[in-house]
Amino acid sequence: MRKPGSGFFLEAGVETNRDYLFVYGTLRRAFNHPMHQLLRSHADFIGIGSFQGKLYDLGNFPGAVASKKPSDKVKGEIYALRDAERIFRALDEYEGAAFHREKVAVRNQEGKKIRSWIYLYNRPVTQQRIIVSGDFVNHRG
Repeated sequence: MRKPGSGFFLEAGVETNRDYLFVYGTLRRAFNHPMHQLLRSHADFIGIGSFQGKLYDLGNFPGAVASKKPSDKVKGEIYALRDAERIFRALDEYEGAAFHREKVAVRNQEGKKIRSWIYLYNRPVTQQRIIVSGDFVNHRG
């Protein structure tokens, strides 16, 4: 993994010194999870976004995996991190071995690509139920 805070590129090669995080499950605002409180304290909400992937219901939380199909979308929220090292230290532990942090392209509501960190599920999904809408908030209703 790249050291947080060392910058990355947005669309068209515009460099920024901020790390971004895309969250799609219990870290979203609607769930008011304690780890979301940490995120809210050390990051700025940028907006709603999507990731090209599939979302699976793992019980109390979802897991996203990348997809090659452009029509597969995981819906979530994009945050600009003010204290990336602190957030990643806590979230890496919280997410555990079943998830790995990876930098991917996500799209904001206007369709612009943003290079963002995401926690992807790294276990087999053959026995898991797919969330067709790609939206864990709507799935949990």
